[in-house]
Amino acid sequence: MGEQLASFEARLEQGRRQFFERGQAPTGLVSPPIIRSWERSLEHGLHTTDRRVMGPVSRQQEQAVTEHNQRLVACALPEMERLRTMMARGNWGIVCTDPDGMVVKALCGTGTSFDGLNQIFQVGRSILEADIGTNGLGCALIERQPLVIRAAEHFLDEIRPFACASVPLFDPAGQLAGILDATRHCDGSPITVLEPLAIAARAIENRMLDDLGGALRLCFHTRSELLATPLAGVMVFDEGGQLLGANQTARQLLQLVPTRDGDPDFARIFDCPAETFTQALSGRLVQGTLWNDDGLGFEARFEARNQGTLLARISSAVRTLRSGDVLQPAATPPVDTDGVAGRALHIARRAFERDIPVLINGETGTGKEVLARRLHDESDRAAGPFVAINCSSLPAGLIESEFFGYEDGAFTGGRRGGAPGKFELARGGTLFLDEIGDMPLELQGRLLRVLQERNFTRLGGARPIRFDARIITATHRSLEGRVAEGLFREDLYYRIKGVKVCLPALRDRADRAALIGSMLAREAGSATPPQLSDEAMQTLMDYPWPGNIRQLGHVLRLALTLAEDDTAIRPEHLPEELTERFGRSAALSSTRPDVRNMCLRELELEAVRGAMARCGGNVSAAARSLKVARATLYRKLKQFGMLN
Repeated sequence: MGEQLASFEARLEQGRRQFFERGQAPTGLVSPPIIRSWERSLEHGLHTTDRRVMGPVSRQQEQAVTEHNQRLVACALPEMERLRTMMARGNWGIVCTDPDGMVVKALCGTGTSFDGLNQIFQVGRSILEADIGTNGLGCALIERQPLVIRAAEHFLDEIRPFACASVPLFDPAGQLAGILDATRHCDGSPITVLEPLAIAARAIENRMLDDLGGALRLCFHTRSELLATPLAGVMVFDEGGQLLGANQTARQLLQLVPTRDGDPDFARIFDCPAETFTQALSGRLVQGTLWNDDGLGFEARFEARNQGTLLARISSAVRTLRSGDVLQPAATPPVDTDGVAGRALHIARRAFERDIPVLINGETGTGKEVLARRLHDESDRAAGPFVAINCSSLPAGLIESEFFGYEDGAFTGGRRGGAPGKFELARGGTLFLDEIGDMPLELQGRLLRVLQERNFTRLGGARPIRFDARIITATHRSLEGRVAEGLFREDLYYRIKGVKVCLPALRDRADRAALIGSMLAREAGSATPPQLSDEAMQTLMDYPWPGNIRQLGHVLRLALTLAEDDTAIRPEHLPEELTERFGRSAALSSTRPDVRNMCLRELELEAVRGAMARCGGNVSAAARSLKVARATLYRKLKQFGMLN
């Protein structure tokens, strides 16, 4: 521990000298968020010797901040008090700020262990970088990600004695609502409180959602055992199905980005029968499976909030015990071909059989997970589980609980008896860590220790659990470049790179024509697919395919839909981005006068209008007739101005 601390301090001091004395970016010595924060602090005209933290806050300022943030404090205080109790032996002060960087609540103890904390974290104090330079709370407000900043990583010498861990809070609209922070005097020990802070932050966000009321509350996750925990995605809808708010986990799972037009409604978010929402709203559906437009399934629980009678509540409870109705999934997405050269695949198989880690590198959409599943299915571990986790889709503060699970009582709302993590669920099988290049730097050390020691502990636990799974990792990034930039640990890189397999981009594959033919047959299912005209095939061969095999699947699916009544697929049946790139004519070769010389957009519009007319305006039926997901059809309807 002492050697690690000395190494950390030596690198940090070297980085400060390089930055402040020589004006050079200390890449590899100091993390990029801190370098950016130092640069911003200098731009604000601050000097490291300034004293800007310990002064008093006026009573007027304190009262104004308190009155303006009553709702935030009401939601945060129960979790802050729980954190203070849980972390009392570490002498942590627990702090919450608003999105303007003002301290709205602080729970700090008394005595020498808390010297300075009560002065710094007065209600109404600004912790913005513009006012006090680099600090965990101010930096997290700008970076919008969990951060740990300790000792000389702070900009001002005045606050160098402290260490802080900060996690952003997001409101139901997906906007930044403030920062939850734990700060103490820096004693050199590692900072390991990001996980409980992140869980508390999710619980606070869920309390904000509860304040919205609404007619239907939805909890969902890819893992059913997490539905009753703060790690679940939570959404609240009104009686018409309009989304009123969602927590950050829900937005990340569904890739919902706040827009000026507001959030979409239930029908555009989930690909499921039209009656699903009305059944859930009436209390007749309380549990099931929901699917998004990409075919990803989620275990879901519905809580109707307009059930006013005792009978309705009893019926709901009975259906919950019976596990409720399960929704039928949309069509399963096609399985992509991995396209690995024979020798590379042979080497990967041999390495995997001997428990040598396999690293798969390739652009998005080239089939990295498909190859990982193939290695698993063709190995002696095929009878065991294949457990996949996307390291880029989880908040940094929640990855540990996803990886390692948690014990009973580890956090508010946790499942009774605790829950296993991915490392535990993969026992006897394969653990696939996708997009490992995006794993937060501060968590890479924990992963490295598990891979080296082959055991781990659950969050809140002390009992070591043996790790018994083979490892496959994947990334679209250059890990060598990430190592050079100081964003990925070199020792972890060499630990996971037993054998490296590079998947070629679709544009670089010599077998594109054969692959297009096989995927077209797969998309057509049991039906005989129409032939590809020479010009359409040439268009597909010439296109650079930035989305690779995944994009090719979508293009062929659309082409089959638009060519439903034709004997061949022609360029006009392909998306505009393919035909426009090469100036190919989008005019139809058909002799039908009503569609001659139409562009692709007009053809799509005609197809959508026809389907809606045939189905009497029923979106679900029209989507089925066009063989597209309902969410996809909704997007087209909005694009063509056909939504009321």
